[in-house]
Amino acid sequence: MRALALASALPALGAAQSTCRPSASSSEARLLAFFAGPMAFAAAPETVALARGQLVVAAELAFVPSPPAGISRSSGVCGFSKSENSELSPVLPRPRVAIGIGQGLTFEGSYLPPVTVADATPNLFGAAISWSPSHVTLPWSSRLHLRAHGTFGGVNGPVTCSRDALQPANPSSPCYGTSPSNDRYNPNVRGVEAVVTHAAGTMIWYAGGGVNSLTSRLTVDFTDSRGIRDNNVVEISLTRAALMAGAAWAWRPALVLSAQLYSVRGDATTARMGIAWRVR
Repeated sequence: MRALALASALPALGAAQSTCRPSASSSEARLLAFFAGPMAFAAAPETVALARGQLVVAAELAFVPSPPAGISRSSGVCGFSKSENSELSPVLPRPRVAIGIGQGLTFEGSYLPPVTVADATPNLFGAAISWSPSHVTLPWSSRLHLRAHGTFGGVNGPVTCSRDALQPANPSSPCYGTSPSNDRYNPNVRGVEAVVTHAAGTMIWYAGGGVNSLTSRLTVDFTDSRGIRDNNVVEISLTRAALMAGAAWAWRPALVLSAQLYSVRGDATTARMGIAWRVR
Protein backbone atom coordinates (compact mmCIF):
# COMPACT_ATOMS: atom_id res chain seq x y z
CA MET A 1 0.00 0.00 0.00
CA ARG A 2 1.04 3.58 -0.36
CA ALA A 3 2.54 5.39 2.59
CA LEU A 4 -0.85 7.01 2.96
CA ALA A 5 0.72 10.42 2.56
CA LEU A 6 0.49 10.24 6.31
CA ALA A 7 3.87 11.83 6.57
CA SER A 8 1.83 14.98 6.06
CA ALA A 9 -0.70 14.21 8.77
CA LEU A 10 1.11 13.12 11.85
CA PRO A 11 0.70 13.31 15.57
CA ALA A 12 3.34 15.52 17.12
CA LEU A 13 6.60 13.72 17.72
CA GLY A 14 7.24 13.53 21.44
CA ALA A 15 8.31 11.33 24.29
CA ALA A 16 4.89 10.30 25.61
CA GLN A 17 2.22 8.27 23.87
CA SER A 18 -1.06 9.97 23.12
CA THR A 19 -4.13 9.04 21.09
CA CYS A 20 -5.63 11.54 18.67
CA ARG A 21 -9.21 11.06 17.49
CA PRO A 22 -9.75 13.69 14.79
CA SER A 23 -13.18 14.75 13.57
CA ALA A 24 -14.65 13.01 10.53
CA SER A 25 -14.14 16.10 8.37
CA SER A 26 -10.45 16.52 9.21
CA SER A 27 -7.77 15.65 6.69
CA GLU A 28 -6.30 13.14 9.17
CA ALA A 29 -9.55 11.15 9.41
CA ARG A 30 -10.26 11.34 5.70
CA LEU A 31 -6.76 10.15 4.90
CA LEU A 32 -7.01 7.08 7.14
CA ALA A 33 -10.41 6.29 5.63
CA PHE A 34 -9.09 6.82 2.09
CA PHE A 35 -6.73 3.85 2.35
CA ALA A 36 -9.18 1.56 4.13
CA GLY A 37 -11.28 1.19 0.97
CA PRO A 38 -8.68 -0.62 -1.17
CA MET A 39 -8.11 -3.04 1.73
CA ALA A 40 -11.79 -3.96 2.22
CA PHE A 41 -12.47 -7.68 1.64
CA ALA A 42 -15.01 -7.03 -1.10
CA ALA A 43 -17.11 -9.61 -2.94
CA ALA A 44 -15.89 -11.41 -6.05
CA PRO A 45 -18.44 -13.26 -8.21
CA GLU A 46 -16.21 -16.31 -8.58
CA THR A 47 -16.21 -16.90 -4.81
CA VAL A 48 -19.94 -16.68 -4.01
CA ALA A 49 -22.85 -19.10 -4.49
CA LEU A 50 -20.66 -22.19 -4.18
CA ALA A 51 -22.29 -25.60 -3.82
CA ARG A 52 -21.65 -27.57 -0.64
CA GLY A 53 -18.04 -28.79 -0.68
CA GLN A 54 -17.07 -26.72 -3.72
CA LEU A 55 -13.64 -25.14 -3.24
CA VAL A 56 -12.16 -22.10 -5.00
CA VAL A 57 -8.63 -20.75 -4.61
CA ALA A 58 -8.19 -17.19 -5.87
CA ALA A 59 -5.84 -14.22 -5.90
CA GLU A 60 -6.47 -10.54 -6.57
CA LEU A 61 -4.47 -7.38 -7.05
CA ALA A 62 -5.92 -4.06 -5.85
CA PHE A 63 -4.43 -0.81 -7.09
CA VAL A 64 -3.90 1.74 -4.30
CA PRO A 65 -4.47 5.29 -5.59
CA SER A 66 -2.73 8.46 -4.43
CA PRO A 67 -4.84 10.67 -2.13
CA PRO A 68 -6.03 14.05 -3.38
CA ALA A 69 -3.93 17.05 -2.41
CA GLY A 70 -6.75 18.42 -0.27
CA ILE A 71 -6.39 15.68 2.36
CA SER A 72 -2.65 15.10 2.11
CA ARG A 73 -1.76 17.82 4.61
CA SER A 74 -2.50 17.87 8.30
CA SER A 75 -5.18 20.12 9.70
CA GLY A 76 -2.97 20.46 12.77
CA VAL A 77 -5.42 18.73 15.10
CA CYS A 78 -3.01 15.83 15.72
CA GLY A 79 0.21 17.82 15.69
CA PHE A 80 2.37 19.64 13.20
CA SER A 81 2.43 18.81 9.51
CA LYS A 82 5.23 17.47 7.38
CA SER A 83 5.81 17.85 3.67
CA GLU A 84 7.57 14.50 3.14
CA ASN A 85 5.55 11.91 1.30
CA SER A 86 6.81 8.39 0.57
CA GLU A 87 5.18 5.41 -1.14
CA LEU A 88 5.44 1.92 0.26
CA SER A 89 3.64 0.07 -2.55
CA PRO A 90 1.06 1.13 -5.16
CA VAL A 91 -0.65 -2.29 -5.16
CA LEU A 92 -2.12 -4.68 -2.60
CA PRO A 93 -2.10 -8.40 -3.47
CA ARG A 94 -4.52 -10.70 -1.69
CA PRO A 95 -5.01 -14.49 -1.83
CA ARG A 96 -8.39 -15.92 -0.89
CA VAL A 97 -10.01 -19.31 -0.42
CA ALA A 98 -13.75 -19.95 -0.59
CA ILE A 99 -15.73 -23.07 0.26
CA GLY A 100 -19.42 -23.83 -0.05
CA ILE A 101 -20.98 -24.96 3.22
CA GLY A 102 -24.52 -25.66 2.03
CA GLN A 103 -27.89 -23.92 2.21
CA GLY A 104 -26.61 -21.19 -0.11
CA LEU A 105 -23.81 -20.24 2.31
CA THR A 106 -20.18 -19.68 1.30
CA PHE A 107 -17.26 -18.96 3.63
CA GLU A 108 -14.20 -17.01 2.46
CA GLY A 109 -10.85 -16.51 4.13
CA SER A 110 -7.70 -14.60 3.25
CA TYR A 111 -4.24 -14.11 4.72
CA LEU A 112 -1.43 -11.92 3.43
CA PRO A 113 1.73 -12.95 5.34
CA PRO A 114 4.46 -10.57 6.52
CA VAL A 115 6.62 -10.72 3.40
CA THR A 116 8.26 -7.34 2.81
CA VAL A 117 7.79 -5.86 -0.66
CA ALA A 118 9.64 -2.56 -1.18
CA ASP A 119 9.09 -0.85 2.20
CA ALA A 120 5.76 -2.49 3.10
CA THR A 121 5.37 -5.49 5.40
CA PRO A 122 1.72 -6.62 5.49
CA ASN A 123 0.08 -8.96 7.96
CA LEU A 124 -3.55 -8.86 6.86
CA PHE A 125 -6.46 -11.21 7.50
CA GLY A 126 -9.83 -11.25 5.76
CA ALA A 127 -12.98 -13.26 6.44
CA ALA A 128 -16.46 -13.25 4.93
CA ILE A 129 -19.65 -15.25 4.78
CA SER A 130 -22.20 -14.90 2.01
CA TRP A 131 -25.69 -16.19 1.45
CA SER A 132 -27.22 -16.73 -1.98
CA PRO A 133 -30.95 -17.37 -1.38
CA SER A 134 -32.36 -19.74 -3.99
CA HIS A 135 -35.94 -18.63 -3.42
CA VAL A 136 -35.33 -15.00 -4.44
CA THR A 137 -36.34 -14.40 -8.05
CA LEU A 138 -34.78 -11.50 -9.98
CA PRO A 139 -35.31 -10.35 -13.59
CA TRP A 140 -33.20 -11.88 -16.38
CA SER A 141 -32.28 -14.90 -14.22
CA SER A 142 -30.04 -12.76 -12.04
CA ARG A 143 -29.06 -13.83 -8.51
CA LEU A 144 -28.88 -11.98 -5.21
CA HIS A 145 -26.01 -12.47 -2.77
CA LEU A 146 -25.87 -11.03 0.76
CA ARG A 147 -22.45 -10.87 2.38
CA ALA A 148 -20.71 -9.81 5.61
CA HIS A 149 -16.95 -9.26 5.61
CA GLY A 150 -14.05 -8.05 7.74
CA THR A 151 -10.41 -7.02 7.26
CA PHE A 152 -8.02 -7.19 10.21
CA GLY A 153 -4.29 -6.92 10.85
CA GLY A 154 -2.11 -4.20 9.40
CA VAL A 155 0.80 -3.00 7.30
CA ASN A 156 4.15 -1.93 8.74
CA GLY A 157 6.55 0.50 7.11
CA PRO A 158 8.28 3.90 7.35
CA VAL A 159 5.14 5.98 6.96
CA THR A 160 5.97 8.99 9.11
CA CYS A 161 9.74 9.14 8.77
CA SER A 162 11.02 7.47 5.63
CA ARG A 163 14.75 7.34 4.98
CA ASP A 164 14.48 10.37 2.70
CA ALA A 165 12.74 12.36 5.46
CA LEU A 166 15.41 11.78 8.11
CA GLN A 167 17.44 14.80 9.16
CA PRO A 168 20.38 15.05 11.63
CA ALA A 169 20.48 18.83 12.04
CA ASN A 170 17.55 20.02 14.17
CA PRO A 171 16.36 18.08 17.25
CA SER A 172 13.17 20.16 17.44
CA SER A 173 12.10 19.27 13.88
CA PRO A 174 10.40 16.04 12.78
CA CYS A 175 12.41 12.94 11.86
CA TYR A 176 15.56 13.88 13.76
CA GLY A 177 17.45 10.62 13.51
CA THR A 178 19.24 8.07 11.37
CA SER A 179 16.78 5.14 11.33
CA PRO A 180 13.41 5.22 9.53
CA SER A 181 10.21 4.79 11.51
CA ASN A 182 8.44 1.44 11.69
CA ASP A 183 4.84 2.62 11.77
CA ARG A 184 1.74 0.44 11.57
CA TYR A 185 -1.52 1.12 9.74
CA ASN A 186 -4.52 -1.00 10.74
CA PRO A 187 -7.49 -0.58 8.36
CA ASN A 188 -9.99 -2.50 10.57
CA VAL A 189 -12.85 -2.66 8.06
CA ARG A 190 -16.13 -4.47 8.75
CA GLY A 191 -19.02 -4.36 6.34
CA VAL A 192 -22.17 -5.79 4.80
CA GLU A 193 -23.07 -5.77 1.13
CA ALA A 194 -25.61 -6.93 -1.41
CA VAL A 195 -24.50 -8.05 -4.86
CA VAL A 196 -26.52 -8.99 -7.95
CA THR A 197 -24.90 -11.27 -10.54
CA HIS A 198 -26.04 -12.11 -14.06
CA ALA A 199 -24.55 -15.02 -16.01
CA ALA A 200 -24.41 -14.81 -19.81
CA GLY A 201 -22.48 -17.63 -21.43
CA THR A 202 -18.92 -17.60 -20.12
CA MET A 203 -19.38 -14.13 -18.57
CA ILE A 204 -20.71 -13.09 -15.17
CA TRP A 205 -21.67 -9.43 -14.79
CA TYR A 206 -22.30 -8.01 -11.36
CA ALA A 207 -22.96 -4.86 -9.35
CA GLY A 208 -23.61 -4.15 -5.72
CA GLY A 209 -23.31 -1.87 -2.76
CA GLY A 210 -22.80 -1.94 0.96
CA VAL A 211 -21.84 -0.17 4.16
CA ASN A 212 -18.42 -0.32 5.81
CA SER A 213 -17.58 0.45 9.43
CA LEU A 214 -14.02 1.77 9.84
CA THR A 215 -12.06 1.76 13.09
CA SER A 216 -8.75 2.46 11.39
CA ARG A 217 -5.63 3.56 13.24
CA LEU A 218 -2.08 4.66 12.60
CA THR A 219 0.49 3.84 15.29
CA VAL A 220 3.72 5.80 15.00
CA ASP A 221 6.99 4.11 15.99
CA PHE A 222 10.02 6.38 15.66
CA THR A 223 13.02 6.80 17.94
CA ASP A 224 15.13 9.90 17.38
CA SER A 225 18.86 10.38 17.86
CA ARG A 226 18.30 11.39 21.49
CA GLY A 227 16.63 8.06 22.24
CA ILE A 228 13.19 9.64 22.55
CA ARG A 229 10.51 7.33 21.19
CA ASP A 230 7.32 8.57 19.56
CA ASN A 231 4.51 6.00 19.57
CA ASN A 232 1.50 8.27 19.22
CA VAL A 233 -1.73 6.97 17.71
CA VAL A 234 -4.34 8.40 15.33
CA GLU A 235 -7.73 6.64 15.45
CA ILE A 236 -10.99 7.02 13.56
CA SER A 237 -14.46 5.52 13.82
CA LEU A 238 -16.44 6.19 10.64
CA THR A 239 -19.14 4.67 8.45
CA ARG A 240 -18.81 4.66 4.68
CA ALA A 241 -21.03 3.59 1.74
CA ALA A 242 -19.39 1.48 -0.96
CA LEU A 243 -20.31 0.59 -4.55
CA MET A 244 -18.86 -2.06 -6.82
CA ALA A 245 -19.25 -3.33 -10.37
CA GLY A 246 -17.35 -5.72 -12.56
CA ALA A 247 -17.24 -8.86 -14.65
CA ALA A 248 -15.78 -12.35 -14.54
CA TRP A 249 -14.86 -14.51 -17.52
CA ALA A 250 -14.62 -18.31 -17.41
CA TRP A 251 -11.50 -18.56 -19.56
CA ARG A 252 -11.41 -22.29 -18.90
CA PRO A 253 -14.05 -24.44 -17.15
CA ALA A 254 -12.07 -24.29 -13.89
CA LEU A 255 -10.24 -20.97 -14.40
CA VAL A 256 -11.92 -17.57 -14.04
CA LEU A 257 -10.50 -14.08 -14.66
CA SER A 258 -12.20 -11.02 -13.15
CA ALA A 259 -12.02 -7.24 -12.97
CA GLN A 260 -13.76 -4.87 -10.58
CA LEU A 261 -14.19 -1.20 -9.77
CA TYR A 262 -14.69 -0.58 -6.05
CA SER A 263 -15.62 2.89 -4.87
CA VAL A 264 -16.12 4.28 -1.38
CA ARG A 265 -18.08 7.48 -1.52
CA GLY A 266 -15.99 10.45 -0.42
CA ASP A 267 -12.81 8.37 -0.23
CA ALA A 268 -11.10 6.23 -2.88
CA THR A 269 -11.99 4.36 -6.06
CA THR A 270 -9.80 1.39 -6.84
CA ALA A 271 -9.54 -1.23 -9.56
CA ARG A 272 -9.09 -4.89 -8.77
CA MET A 273 -7.99 -7.76 -10.99
CA GLY A 274 -8.42 -11.39 -10.01
CA ILE A 275 -7.90 -14.99 -11.01
CA ALA A 276 -9.68 -17.99 -9.50
CA TRP A 277 -9.26 -21.75 -9.78
CA ARG A 278 -12.19 -24.02 -9.07
CA VAL A 279 -10.42 -26.87 -7.32
CA ARG A 280 -13.55 -28.99 -7.03
